[in-house]
Amino acid sequence: MINIYGKGGHAKVVHAVIKQNEAAASIRFWSDVDFNNGIQGKWVVAIGDNLDRMKVVGLLGSVEFITVISNTAIVSNCKISEGSQLLQGCVVQTGTVIGKHCILNTAASVDHDCILNDFSFIGPNATLCGGVNIGAGSFVGAGAVILPNITIGKNVIVGAGAVVTKNIHDDVVITGNPARQL
Repeated sequence: MINIYGKGGHAKVVHAVIKQNEAAASIRFWSDVDFNNGIQGKWVVAIGDNLDRMKVVGLLGSVEFITVISNTAIVSNCKISEGSQLLQGCVVQTGTVIGKHCILNTAASVDHDCILNDFSFIGPNATLCGGVNIGAGSFVGAGAVILPNITIGKNVIVGAGAVVTKNIHDDVVITGNPARQL
């Protein structure tokens, strides 16, 4: 039994990837769980919001989390931690390290030697050039571009379409081309 926590659009996409990879898989959706009731089976938390995903993972505790990788993703010699989700058409190049419960959304491109820390989110068609480091809990919006060897701090929001040309400190929102703090 594979348990998907979430019932929104992101959960539908994760469900499609699991069915694509394991057509006979038995899947159950959850949006509310009695966390004190000895939850069984394999789990993936399919919630796009980083803080909500982190909260649910914490509440689920020591269940077995699975990694979901679309068979249309291109993944080349990298490390992917438990609970992460690599969706349709994303590309992850050699030497990249992906932390726990990260999301690489549709057609995201992550070049060589990047680091995505736990609970980070890379939006559809976002591009991380080589050597980029994304802090824990950070969100990179759709179509954003992060230039080579840039470090994005923890809990940062990079707006859709932003072009990041310099390192970004923790806990800020940046937008524009070049990206600037709001």
